[in-house]
Amino acid sequence: MIRFFYSLLVYFLLPFTCFKLIYRGFRQPDYLKYWSERYGFYSASTKKIWDARKIIWIHAVSVGETKAAIPLIKLFLKKYPRHYLLITHGTPTGRATSIDIKDSRISRIYLPFDTPDATKRFLSTFKPEMGLLLETELWFNLIHQGFQKSIPLYLVNARLSEKSFQLYKRISLLVKPSLQELKGVLAQTRNDAKRFEALGAKNVEVMGNLKFDVTPPRNTNKQSAALKKHLHLKNQSVLLIASSRQGEEEVILQHLLKLRYKNLVTIFVPRHPQRFKEVELMLKKYCASFIKRSDKKIKVKPYQFILGDSMGEMYSYYTLANIALMGGTILPYGGQNLIESMAMKVPVILGPHTYNFHDVSNEAIRTGAGLRIHTLNQLEKVLPQMLKSSSQLKMKQACSDMMHKHQGATLKILNKIKSMI
Repeated sequence: MIRFFYSLLVYFLLPFTCFKLIYRGFRQPDYLKYWSERYGFYSASTKKIWDARKIIWIHAVSVGETKAAIPLIKLFLKKYPRHYLLITHGTPTGRATSIDIKDSRISRIYLPFDTPDATKRFLSTFKPEMGLLLETELWFNLIHQGFQKSIPLYLVNARLSEKSFQLYKRISLLVKPSLQELKGVLAQTRNDAKRFEALGAKNVEVMGNLKFDVTPPRNTNKQSAALKKHLHLKNQSVLLIASSRQGEEEVILQHLLKLRYKNLVTIFVPRHPQRFKEVELMLKKYCASFIKRSDKKIKVKPYQFILGDSMGEMYSYYTLANIALMGGTILPYGGQNLIESMAMKVPVILGPHTYNFHDVSNEAIRTGAGLRIHTLNQLEKVLPQMLKSSSQLKMKQACSDMMHKHQGATLKILNKIKSMI
C-alpha cells in the first residue's frame, strides 16, 4: 500500500520533470537530449538489438559513482568477454564520464524516472542478468520490478551517512521492503553496514570502497605536463580547490586574498561545469589576477588564480597540486571524494562538513594524510605548515599507505556476485 501511494506521488510529479529538464538545459544543454530514455521509451530497433545480448547492468547516477564503478567495469569486460555492459546514469556529467571507457561492448543510457510503467519497460527491454546499483541509489519501483522479474539486484559500494539514515528511518515502511528485495547490500564500511541493517536490509556484507581501486588514466603524466606548460607553471606552489560547490569559491577567495602568498597559485575546479561562468564572474568581481584553462593562448605574466574550466582533467590538476582543499566540506554539502587526491599523493585540507565521507575523512586525518580546519581563518597557519618539504613527504607517504591498505574491493565484489552471472 505504501508503495502504491509512493507511485501516485511520482506520477503526480512526472509532468514537472519536463520543466526541470528544460530549466537545467538552459545552464547545461545536454539535459535537453535523450528524453525518451528518461521516460522509459525505446525504439523497436533498440529492443531488437538488446534482445539477443547477455547483459550486466550497472547504475551510476553521476560522476562520483561512475568513477567508482570504473574498476568494476574494466574487470567485468576482462572476465566476461561474451557479455555486454549497460551503464545507466541520471546526469549528463555522469554519462560523459563513462564515455571515457572505450569498449564496443559498453552502452550508456539514462535510467528512467521511477514509475512502475517506465521501470517495467526498461527491464523488459534490456533484460539484464543482474543489476548493480552504486552507493545509495534506492529507487523503490525499480527495485520492486527487478524483484518481480527475478533479476538479482545488489547495492554495491553502498554507503549511508548518518544524515541519510535518519531521513530513511522516517520512511522505513517504504525503505525496508525495498532493501529486503535486494539480493544483497555490499557496504563500504562497518558503520554503513550497521545503518543498512538497522533499516531492515538482509545479506549485508562489508566489501570496502571501490574508489580505492581507481587508478589514474595512463596518459595522465603526459596530459599534466602539457597542462603545466599551457598554464606557465614553473616553481610555484599549487593549492587545488577540488570540486568546489556553490558559495564556497567566494568565501575561500576572500580569505586567500588576505593571505597574499607570493609563490602560491590556486586552481579553482568547480564540481559542476554549468558553474564555470559563475565562478569566472566571481573572480572578476574581486578583481583577482586569474587565467582560465580554456584560454587558447596564455600570456606569461604573474597571476594568483586559475579557473579549471575543463572536463575530464581532474587527475591532471591533482598532478600539478601540492595541496588539495576539498570542496563540499567548507559549506554543509557533506564533502566530495578525497580518495582521488590521496591516489595522486596530494595531502588534503578538509573543512568541518564531511558526513558523506565520514570514515575515510577521519582516517585521513588520523593517519596524517590530511588536516581538518574548522574555519577558513586557519588557512593562514595550515598552508605554510603543509607546504614545508618535510611535511609534504610525510603526508604523501601517509596517502600511499592509506591507499594500499584499502585496495581490493573490486575483486571481493566480483567474487561475491559471480554466481549470479
